[in-house]
Amino acid sequence: MAGGVAGLVVRYHAVVMLLTYLFACADPETVLRAVEPPATAEEVAARRAAAELRVTPANLDATYVKPTGVYVDARHFGGRSYRSARADVEEQLGAVIEEREVPAGGRELVFERGTLRLSGDTIQMIEVPLPEPVRRTEALGLLGFPPATDEYQSLSLEFRLLNAWGFRRIRLFRVARGAEEVTRVQVWRFSEGEG
Repeated sequence: MAGGVAGLVVRYHAVVMLLTYLFACADPETVLRAVEPPATAEEVAARRAAAELRVTPANLDATYVKPTGVYVDARHFGGRSYRSARADVEEQLGAVIEEREVPAGGRELVFERGTLRLSGDTIQMIEVPLPEPVRRTEALGLLGFPPATDEYQSLSLEFRLLNAWGFRRIRLFRVARGAEEVTRVQVWRFSEGEG
């Protein structure tokens, strides 16, 4: 028993000596080089202004380019201001055919190639009939989403993804009961009452 305790004490002292040696021999300039002088008020204000310019919705929409292979970029439009994204939405969905009030609040815009639901000025829901029946991973790609694999809820008439990529619900409507191909996709950025 005494030998075991003595061995632990020797190991403890060896570790302490090693750490002392490492810290004693460390280059003090290394620590000093890592410390930056405090920023002035002008520098902080300039950094904040530059950061705001990079992330304001107007700047994000001004530089938007639809990705190659995407039919309607629902992932990009969901949650955005309709007013700021209107030109891009109409370029991808076509002209507005009908506008109607929704009983739960907000309004719904029916386009030539899809439907939007707005909560105030925010795009809450996008529904897109696909040009042809496709498998669900391809359907997600056509709407700007990455493919999902095992996250789907499989119902008889649709597949569902919940809380994926910042969207509350993604519904992929099947061609027929139990079919693997889908013909229409509906994405909800947030549910009614959340926006």
